[in-house]
Amino acid sequence: MAILKLLVGLVVVFLLVVFAIANMGAVAVNFYFYKTPSVPLFVVIFLSLLLGVMLAWVLVIGEQLRLRNQIRARDRRIRELEKELEGVEGRLASLVPEEREEKKEVPETRAPEPGQEGGTAPPPSQSSLETPQEEPQESRED
Repeated sequence: MAILKLLVGLVVVFLLVVFAIANMGAVAVNFYFYKTPSVPLFVVIFLSLLLGVMLAWVLVIGEQLRLRNQIRARDRRIRELEKELEGVEGRLASLVPEEREEKKEVPETRAPEPGQEGGTAPPPSQSSLETPQEEPQESRED
């Protein structure tokens, strides 16, 4: 990989040298109130390129700083929401056991029947509450 980078670099340098040799003509750049001394055309082109790269770099740095600030603000908001979520989860966890206790069946308490001691009695069985009904028998005709 290092050899490939070296070869690409050498090709770029070679092309720049060829470009500079082909553009050796002297030019003067006119600004509104200032005229530059005559310099080779490739110098003007390279300086223009360098100025454009530096301007783009400044703009990119500005955008990166804006995005970093935005990321920091969102990270702060995420931390705030995570803390709030922990609080809500804690309150929910404290409510869930109470709900379970409320849903547990409470044993039925009744007044003691005559002849029994204590305040709780087991629920009466069906046989003690109801008298068994006899099912009518079908008459058989032989």
